[in-house]
Amino acid sequence: SCKLQINKSVPQGLKTHTKRLLISGMLAGIGCFVWGFMASPERAWINYLVDAFYFVSLGLGGGLILGITSVTSSSWATPYKRIPEALTKFLPYGFLIMLGLFFGIHTLYEWSHHSVVEADPILKGKAIYLNSSFFMIRIVVFFILWIIVTKVMTTLSNRQDQTNDPKITAKLVKWGAVFLIIFGFSYSLASFDWLMSVKPHWFSTIYGVYMFSGLFVNVLAVITFMVIYLQKRGHLIGVVTEDHLHDLGKLIFGFTTFWAYIWISQYLLIWYSNIPEETVYFVSREQHSWDWLFYFNLAINWVIPFFALMSRNSKRSSFILYRVCILLIVGRWLDLYLAVAPDVYEHAGQTNAQIGIIEVGMALGFGCLFTLVVGRALGKSNIVAKNDPFLEEGIHLQQ
Repeated sequence: SCKLQINKSVPQGLKTHTKRLLISGMLAGIGCFVWGFMASPERAWINYLVDAFYFVSLGLGGGLILGITSVTSSSWATPYKRIPEALTKFLPYGFLIMLGLFFGIHTLYEWSHHSVVEADPILKGKAIYLNSSFFMIRIVVFFILWIIVTKVMTTLSNRQDQTNDPKITAKLVKWGAVFLIIFGFSYSLASFDWLMSVKPHWFSTIYGVYMFSGLFVNVLAVITFMVIYLQKRGHLIGVVTEDHLHDLGKLIFGFTTFWAYIWISQYLLIWYSNIPEETVYFVSREQHSWDWLFYFNLAINWVIPFFALMSRNSKRSSFILYRVCILLIVGRWLDLYLAVAPDVYEHAGQTNAQIGIIEVGMALGFGCLFTLVVGRALGKSNIVAKNDPFLEEGIHLQQ
C-alpha cells in the first residue's frame, strides 16, 4: 500500500493561476525596490541584501540537509528529501541576484569608498581583503562551488530513482562530504563578507556559527512547513506520519535553543568585557526604536517556539508546528534585518528602524520568486525518492 501511495504522490506543478499570482508578487517586489530606492537608496539596498542572503541561505540549507543525511546514512529525511533538493534549485537565481549587489556596494559598505579607506588606518589595513573587486570575485567562487556540488547531488539522486543503481548511494556520501567541507568554510566567509563587513570596525569570532544556527533553524522550519502543506494537498499521505513530524519538531525545538545559546553567548561576552570597539554593535541596537525589535527578535526566534514545542503532543501536532514554522520563517528575516539595517542607517545619519510596505513588499517579492523556483522543481520529479535504499526505514520511523 505504501508503494501505491508513493506512485500517486507526484505533484502536477504549480497551477497557472498560482504562477500568475507569484509573478504578480515578484513584480510588486520590484516596484517596492524602485519605490524604496527613490525615497532612500539605503533602505532599498538594505532589504535587497537581507532578502538575498535569506533565500540564498535557504538554498544552501537544502544542500546542508542532503549532505548531512548522505554522510551519516540517515533515513529520517528520506521520505521528503525531494524538498531540500528543490530548495537547492534557487542557488543559480541567488547567484544572479547577488551579482546585482555590485550596484549597491557603495551604499552598503563604507570600505568600498577609497577616500574613507585612505583616512582610516584600520580600513586601510583590511583593504587587501575588503575591496570591491575581491568582494565580487569571492561571490562568484562561492556560488560556482555551491551550484556545482548541489547539482551533482540532486542529479545523482534523480538518477537513482531512474536506474536503482546501488553504487549511487556511495557517490552521494562522497559528494555530501565535499559539500559539508565547502559549506563550512564558504558560508562563514560569505557571512563575514555580506553582513559583518557592513560594520567593518567590528567583528565577532562567533559570527559564522551564529549565522549557521539561524540558517539551520530556518531550513528546518521551511521543510516542516512544506511537508505539512503537501500533506494538506494530498501528497505524502502514508509516507510522512506523526512520527516524522515529531522528529522535525524535536529538531526545531533543539536548534532554536542552540540559536539562542549562540545569541546569548555573543551578547554576554561582549557585555561582560565592555570594550568600546565591541559594545558599539549592541549599543546601536539597544537605543532609539531598535531596542524593542532587538528583544522581540529573541522572543520570536526562541521564547515562543520553546514553550510552544515543549510537550510531546505539540511536536506531533501539525496545527502547532505549522504556526511555529511561520513564526520562525518571519523571525529569521527579522534576525538578518537587525544584522544589517542599524549599521547602514547609522552611516547614512538615520537612527530609527523602518519596517513598512517596502520591507514587506520586497520580502514577499523574493518569496514569490523562491516559491516559483522550488514549486517548479518539485513538479518535475516524484515527490518521494522511491528507489532510495533508506526509504523503507525512513517511512517506518518509530518514536
